[in-house]
Amino acid sequence: MITIFNRAELFVDVNQEAAAKVWSTLKANGIEYEMSTKQNVTTLEKNIHYSQGIHTGSGGIGASHFGDSPTYIYRIYVKKSDLARARELCSLRAEKK
Repeated sequence: MITIFNRAELFVDVNQEAAAKVWSTLKANGIEYEMSTKQNVTTLEKNIHYSQGIHTGSGGIGASHFGDSPTYIYRIYVKKSDLARARELCSLRAEKK
């Protein structure tokens, strides 16, 4: 069981395909993991984006105004004891602090 006390962050990215590759590799190799998905846009930004999307018919700002910013952040955690093996299997390097 992964808890807040025994977990280590293995992966953080906005790329859904990269996150899927990591968790599928972990799953295939029997490494327990937890994945957290968090929206990377504030409520204000979502409301602005929505309201601008409605007024695009006659010269308004396009609905894709915020389209270049990532929508979700994917975080994958493993047990601290599995971290080195998980990095190796997923071809991830340790972050320098």
